[in-house]
Amino acid sequence: MPVTRELDIRTLPPPRRHPEIFGFFDALKPDEAFVLVNDHYPKPLLHQFEVERPGRFEWSVLEAGPTRFRIEIRRRAAEGARNVTGYLQEDHERLDAIVPEVQALVRAGSLPEAGARFAEFTCGLGRHIEVEEQVLFPTFEELTGMSGGGPTFVMRDEHVEIRRLMDATTGALRAGDAAKAEESLQRLTETLATHNMKEERMLYPMTDQALRDDQARDDLVKRLRAF
Repeated sequence: MPVTRELDIRTLPPPRRHPEIFGFFDALKPDEAFVLVNDHYPKPLLHQFEVERPGRFEWSVLEAGPTRFRIEIRRRAAEGARNVTGYLQEDHERLDAIVPEVQALVRAGSLPEAGARFAEFTCGLGRHIEVEEQVLFPTFEELTGMSGGGPTFVMRDEHVEIRRLMDATTGALRAGDAAKAEESLQRLTETLATHNMKEERMLYPMTDQALRDDQARDDLVKRLRAF
């Protein structure tokens, strides 16, 4: 993966910001990315990307304030409409790839660097979970009539444990406790492996199947991303 450049627009005059951002994006090759740095969450920019570069980009929040926001904007290798399974599974893969990096930093004794990288993981996974609970699960339940003891009930219950393990890891890293951090990371990795498999093999495909057509699937992906 090429080195990801940063574009800090906080000192740019507002009229120059969006043209500069789109210039950076248009210069990317497929699967290249840059990190946008701003002093607020740039939701209008996301809407502009949806209109002017539909189906061409990935949008991943790395840091969410309160005074600094960092967004990774990636040019997709394959452009076009999305479905729920592909979109959320790719986010799982992006987040899963961070954990071994954090583990390697912990084992090397670089706990501040491990903490900074894990903060990006918790930001991303926290948003992923919120999107599922606030948008995906209610949509699934409405489409299928499955609630109560259905798959979303199980996923919500597992989210509680995932959040607890993220908090435990964050606390251990802040305390400089490498042994506890490594233990929590291992348990988190194991929990996510089974949790993600259930979502990718059951919940996400069932949602795609319940949606009426490709446009409906792509529309739901846009709602998930805009959350």
